[in-house]
Amino acid sequence: MAFHLEEIRAVIESARDIETLRGLRDRIHEGARSVPQETLPEDWNEWINGIHDRLIRFAVSEAERELAESGLGAPPVRYAMLLFGSGGRREQTMWSDQDNGLIYENPAPGLAEQVRLYFETLGSLIVEKLFRLGYPPCEGNVMCNQPLWAQSVDGWRSTLDAWMEDPNWENIRYLLIVGDMRCIHGDHELAGVLKERMHERVAGSRELLGALLRNTLRRKVSLGVLGNLIPERFGEDMGGIDIKYGAYIPLVNAIRLLAIRHGLLESGTLDRIGAMQRRGLEEEKLTVDWRNAFDTVLRLRSLTSSKLEDGYYQSSGVLPGALLTKSRKQELKAALRTGQKLHKYVEKTIHAMETDKR
Repeated sequence: MAFHLEEIRAVIESARDIETLRGLRDRIHEGARSVPQETLPEDWNEWINGIHDRLIRFAVSEAERELAESGLGAPPVRYAMLLFGSGGRREQTMWSDQDNGLIYENPAPGLAEQVRLYFETLGSLIVEKLFRLGYPPCEGNVMCNQPLWAQSVDGWRSTLDAWMEDPNWENIRYLLIVGDMRCIHGDHELAGVLKERMHERVAGSRELLGALLRNTLRRKVSLGVLGNLIPERFGEDMGGIDIKYGAYIPLVNAIRLLAIRHGLLESGTLDRIGAMQRRGLEEEKLTVDWRNAFDTVLRLRSLTSSKLEDGYYQSSGVLPGALLTKSRKQELKAALRTGQKLHKYVEKTIHAMETDKR
């Protein structure tokens, strides 16, 4: 690769300001467009997410340093910086936005407000630094400068319980966001509390399983009944295929629900498939098909159109029609067919579990 991860890590570790790293990210973004076609999809995914992880950790460390220098001192209790969405799964593209949160240790009696204010300030600083590094804000406000996504352990437990007690569409969406959570900085034990609590409740609840399934089965259709690709019909993406919502997200959602069903705590899609494979939880042929389909989608997703707008890297997630060669169409159709079969399999599996629990 033109940019070696160890070299990039050295630059990040020696950097003293955000502007230096923003310049590095710009150079990587411009120079790495040909890399996805020169490497295996999983290697490319590992490479780009290694860069994201280092940039995000730099932002968190810089925010901590600024608070210490301002007189607020070090973090008053143990805490963890969390990534959700594609960041939690280690599946970010070059142009991913922010999806993050904080969990911190329950403060001692009388110190709750002081601790809350520290992490409120820290969360705002982290988000601001990530903005400057080129990470756009999450459209759904899933960020650590929002009270819902930056709480104490007890606060998070109460929030999760409230979502599970009332499994409406939005609350289920929030639960699935937590299901992809990963600790990127701080105390990993605190982060594990959330997933474990969620898995414990879901495992014994027909209602929650059914609600999770309904969310999972909702997807954009990109393959017609005759096996033809369904392109975008309007706008600047007309003629292209929506890889993000038509191919990538359906695979992610289905594998995540299977992982929850099996009680797996892994966050990444490939890690989840690998865990099912190693433990014999699913048939070997199925897991091989799922991995192959996901590899195809990862590679095609890296080719989707992107642009720099208002200082942020953004993408529609659509593969332009001009890049839809005959071989890519065939690969995409095969991946989409696998995705359709996977959704039917997940639906059948969860319905069988619901029946067994009656």
